[in-house]
Amino acid sequence: MPGLIFTDPAMRSLYADWESSARIAVAQVRMEAAKYPEDPRLIELVGELSTRDKQFAQWWGNHHVAARTVGTKTLNHPVVGELVLDWDTLTANTDPDQHLTVWTAAPGSPTHERLRILASWATEQNMAPSSTLR
Repeated sequence: MPGLIFTDPAMRSLYADWESSARIAVAQVRMEAAKYPEDPRLIELVGELSTRDKQFAQWWGNHHVAARTVGTKTLNHPVVGELVLDWDTLTANTDPDQHLTVWTAAPGSPTHERLRILASWATEQNMAPSSTLR
């Protein structure tokens, strides 16, 4: 995801506070780079993002580090609008490099209702008959 937030223009409108989310992504990548300074894929990712996005390069140079823990993100979904989601990252005790991030919405909240609408909408989209070319 750190690369996608910089390389996909849609991400800038998806995240209500794109700059804050992008800065956190850079700080999280820097933390991984500190743990694995010789990782060739990570080196390649940082190099590519540094050349493709001047904000990434600038923020990378700031040397901020952040762990994946908990937080809240506000997304601007194209179908249902604003989604305010809490997230929590769980780390496996047996393998600290394995992370699972869980996104939740408080029951009864506007975001919870919008997620229910999205689930219903997705089900309808999957059940719609596919069109065939003639």
